[in-house]
Parts: sequence; C-alpha cells; structure tokens
Amino acid sequence: MYKLPQAGFRFMSELEKANINWETEDMTLNTGYFVECDLDYPEEIRQYTRDFPLCPENIIITDEMLSPFQKESLEQIYGCTRYKEKKLTATFLPKHKM
Repeated sequence: MYKLPQAGFRFMSELEKANINWETEDMTLNTGYFVECDLDYPEEIRQYTRDFPLCPENIIITDEMLSPFQKESLEQIYGCTRYKEKKLTATFLPKHKM
C-alpha cells in the first residue's frame, strides 16, 4: 500500500521535481507525494475502466449535458426544464489541475 503524507507538508523546488523519476520512485518508503497534473483519458484505456472512470471530480452539470431521457424525467418528476447542479462525477472528460 502506498503511503500518503500526514504532516510536514511542503512544496518541492523545481530542481527536486525535475530529479524525480516517477517510473522508478519507490512508493513504499516513508515519503508520500501529492501531484497536481492535467489528465487526458486515452481512448485505448476507456474500455478497461468503463465501470469506474478514473479521477472523479466535482463539476457543474447543466441541462445541456443531460440525455433526452434525463430531460424528460426532470420535467415529469419535478416540472422543470432547466438544471444546474454541482455533482461528483466520474467521466472520460479531460481533467485540469487534478
């Protein structure tokens, strides 16, 4: 199991970040990392993660994003045609500053 930092948080210098090889870094040591990055979801891995897409995020869902069935249900159940709510979602959309 990978360790997560619990105390002593600090930002790394550019030199420290440049010297880390994430492919060979031993993640079982007593140092944990948080990494902020942009993510693209390649088509070739979507089939393998279709039941649970990686990196869920909070996004604002609007009525333009709803399927015809969802729009119809929204109108029948709640009597409204407009929708805008912030939700935790797991999507295949590109992600920024994750």
